[in-house]
Amino acid sequence: MEDKAKADPLQVTSALSATEFNDEVKRAIDNVISTVLGSQVVKALYFHLKEHYDISSDEIPYRLDTLFDALEKTFGVKGALTLGRVIARRFYARMGLKFVELGNYKLQDYLEQAKRQLNLLH
Repeated sequence: MEDKAKADPLQVTSALSATEFNDEVKRAIDNVISTVLGSQVVKALYFHLKEHYDISSDEIPYRLDTLFDALEKTFGVKGALTLGRVIARRFYARMGLKFVELGNYKLQDYLEQAKRQLNLLH
C-alpha cells in the first residue's frame, strides 16, 4: 500500500498542464521568499517588479530571467542562486521529483529539468 501512495503524486504530476506548472512555480516562489525573507519582502519584490520591469506577480513564472535579475541586483549572484535553489527544492518536493543540486544552475535551469521529468516539453 505504501508503494501505491508514493506513486499517486507522480501520476497527478504527469497530467500537469503548463498553467498548473506555472501556478506551482509561483506558489514555490511566494512560499520560499515569504518563509526566508518575510511576507513584506514578497510584497516589496512584486511592487518592484511591477514598477521597474512591468511584470505582474502572475507573469513571474513566464519571466524567470527578469526575476533572477531583480534578485541578483538585490542579493548578489550568490544570494539569487541560493534563493533559486531553495525555490527549486520546494517546487521539486511539491511535484514529487528528486532534487539534485547542480553547480551554478539558476532557477530557470532547474525548472527546465522539472519540465523534462514531467514530460511537459514538446
